[in-house]
Amino acid sequence: MFWAFDVSLSSPEGFESVKSTLEHNFFAKLVLWGMLSALAYHCLAGVKHLIMDMDIGVNLEDSHTMSKVVFGAAAVLILLAGVWVW
Repeated sequence: MFWAFDVSLSSPEGFESVKSTLEHNFFAKLVLWGMLSALAYHCLAGVKHLIMDMDIGVNLEDSHTMSKVVFGAAAVLILLAGVWVW
C-alpha cells in the first residue's frame, strides 16, 4: 500500500497506473479489501476502548455486549467496503 500511495502521488501517470491496477487485478482488490477491513475493525475496537476508559461498560456483561456491537458494526463496514472495492 505504501508503494501505491507513493506512485499515485508522484504524477498523474502514476495515479492512472495504480487506478488501472486496482480496477483490473483481483488480488490487488482483495488486498485492498483486507486492509480496509482490518482498519475498520481496528477503529471500532479503539472507540470501544476509549468508551471503556470513561468507565462505561467495564463490567463483564456490558463488555460482552459492547464487543458484540463492535463485531456487528465491523461486519457491516466490512461488507460495505467490499461493495465499494468491487
